[in-house]
Amino acid sequence: MMAMIEQLAADLLDEREWQLANRLALILDDDAYDASSLVEEIIPIYWERVGDRKRTLLPDNIYRPLYYIHRWSNNRNFRDSTRGYMMFISAHLEGCLMYLASSPPSRRGVSPRPFGRLVDPLKRSGILSSELANHLWRFNAAINIPSKHFDAYIPTHWLDERTFSVFETSCAFVMMRKLSMQLFAILKVNGVALPYGWPEFKDEWLSWSRRINQNSE
Repeated sequence: MMAMIEQLAADLLDEREWQLANRLALILDDDAYDASSLVEEIIPIYWERVGDRKRTLLPDNIYRPLYYIHRWSNNRNFRDSTRGYMMFISAHLEGCLMYLASSPPSRRGVSPRPFGRLVDPLKRSGILSSELANHLWRFNAAINIPSKHFDAYIPTHWLDERTFSVFETSCAFVMMRKLSMQLFAILKVNGVALPYGWPEFKDEWLSWSRRINQNSE
């Protein structure tokens, strides 16, 4: 699985994105760093304040997974949470695809099925380019299916080994960003209102060093 994810990342990410994946992996794997503050800078705004409470922005299936991705980024011992993190990364892309396939979707939540089934009709109808569809299929095979189905690969029985490494997970996060940005553009063309998009890449992300309960260094 490592080979599949790293090869997809090598094909999909440019040099700065590859550097970001490495930096994020270092931060996620060290409990001294405030990883969620970096993730919050990278992802779209996903919530709004209503009175003294907060709620997820609509479309919910697109923005709700970003809430969990942000929250889980600050997990202590992040390496023990990589499989769940991959599920939410995949759920965000699935939410984008669901809104392209039918607006609005009839359900909310993480699907137990792969999202590859959504890609084929969108490709055949011309909504997705062949290149983007291929990247999504590869992401589905390397990340989404193994995160949901243990019978999709040979699992380890070792308690100190996880389905995904921290580096694989950080690569998936940066790949999600790149694929989602393309899907956001297609969603807007197809009339889906998105209140917030992905921020532009910032070089400061590559040296992010904010620590828990401290100001940025």
